[in-house]
Amino acid sequence: MPAPMKKNTPKTLGIGLLLSEKAEYGQGVLRGIADFAKDHPHCQFRVVSPDRAGIEAMMIWQPDGMVVMLHNPKLISRLLLLKKPIIYVCQPQNASNTICVQTDDLAVGRLGAEHLLERGALTYGFVGLSEGAYVQVRADAFRKTVAEAGNTCVIFEPLGKEPTAKECTALMQWLKQCPKPLAVMTCNDVCGRLVLETAKQAGFKIPDEVAVLGVDNEDPLSRLVWPGLSSISLATNTIGQRAAMLLHRALSGATVANPSTFIPPLGVVVRGSTRQLALDDPVLAKVIAAIHESMGSPLSVDDLLKLTPLSRVSLERRFRRLLNRTPLQEIRRIRIVQARHLLMATDLPLKAIAEHCGYAASSRLIEAFQQETGFTPNRYRSEMVRRRKDQFAAKA
Repeated sequence: MPAPMKKNTPKTLGIGLLLSEKAEYGQGVLRGIADFAKDHPHCQFRVVSPDRAGIEAMMIWQPDGMVVMLHNPKLISRLLLLKKPIIYVCQPQNASNTICVQTDDLAVGRLGAEHLLERGALTYGFVGLSEGAYVQVRADAFRKTVAEAGNTCVIFEPLGKEPTAKECTALMQWLKQCPKPLAVMTCNDVCGRLVLETAKQAGFKIPDEVAVLGVDNEDPLSRLVWPGLSSISLATNTIGQRAAMLLHRALSGATVANPSTFIPPLGVVVRGSTRQLALDDPVLAKVIAAIHESMGSPLSVDDLLKLTPLSRVSLERRFRRLLNRTPLQEIRRIRIVQARHLLMATDLPLKAIAEHCGYAASSRLIEAFQQETGFTPNRYRSEMVRRRKDQFAAKA
C-alpha cells in the first residue's frame, strides 16, 4: 500500500507592516489585517512605525513584502531600495507604479458636503492639514459638491501637521470672518477637534453658528470634546483585509490587475457638532436626538410623544414653526439621509439597508426613497457609482 502523500506546507512569509498604531486609520487597517491573519497562519507579521526608524528595521529584517502607510517621498525612496512587493494603504506622493488600497477620498468629500448641506448653512468651509494628497482630493470633492448645490465654499490655508500658535490665531480670525451660520468639513478628526475647540473659544454656538465635521471617527476622542465631533467613518478594516489579500496574491506569483482599489466610507456618525437641533427649544432638541438615536428601530410619532409633555397637535405645530415639516416628515428625512449614505458607501443589499434605517421591509424603503429623492434606491446607487467613475476619469 503506497504511503499517503504529504500536503505541501505553505512557505512562511514575512510581512512587514509600516502602519501608525496611534491613529484610528492605522488601527483600523491593522484590525483588518488581523482578520486576514486568522486564516493564514504561515504569514509572519511585524509592525513598525512608518518613519525612518521603522524603515531601517525593515532593512535589517528583509521581509518578503510590506503593507505601508507613508506619505513622505524621501522615506518611500529609501523603502524602495528593499525591492520587495509593497501595497500602500494611502496614496503616496510622487510614487509611480504603486499598488494601493485606500479610502475613496472623492466619496469622503462628497459625503461630507451632502451631510453639511442638510444644515442649510449660509457659508461652507474646508480646513485641512498639510499632509498627504488625500487632503486636497477631499477638499476638491467637497467644494465641487457644495457648488453643485448652488453654494460657495471657502478653503482655509492648510495647517501644519502640528499647528503653531500663529496658525491657530489665523484659524480663529478666519472663523470670525466667515458669515454665519458656517458649516465646516475638516480633513480628519485631529483637525476637526482643533476647529471645534477654536470655534468654542471664539464664543460661537455649536452647531447653530458653527457646525464641524471630521473624518476617521476616532471614538472616544470624538466624544470627549463637547458637544461631540460628528465624523465620517472609514472602512479601514476592509482596507486592511484587501491590502493583505493583494499582497498575499502578489507573493504567491499572481498578477494584481488593478493598481488602485478605492474603498468608500461607511457613513457619517452624527454627534452634537452637526446635529440638526433647535437648541433654543429643548423639547424639540430631545425629540430630534431620539430620532437620530433610534435609526435602526421602528419609530412612530406616538413614540416621540412619550418623550414630551406636548400633545400631538402642539408637537406638530412646533415642528412646522421651527423646521417647516411634521415629525413624521422629519423621521422619514433622517432615515432617507442615512439610506443615501449606505447606498453610496456600501454594497449592502436593499433589505439590510432597510433594516439599518428602521424600515420593516425593503418595499417601504423603496417607496419612501422615491418620494423623497425622485430616484429608486438602485438607480441612486448606480448614479453615485457613475459619478465616482467620472470624477476619477477627470482626475486621471
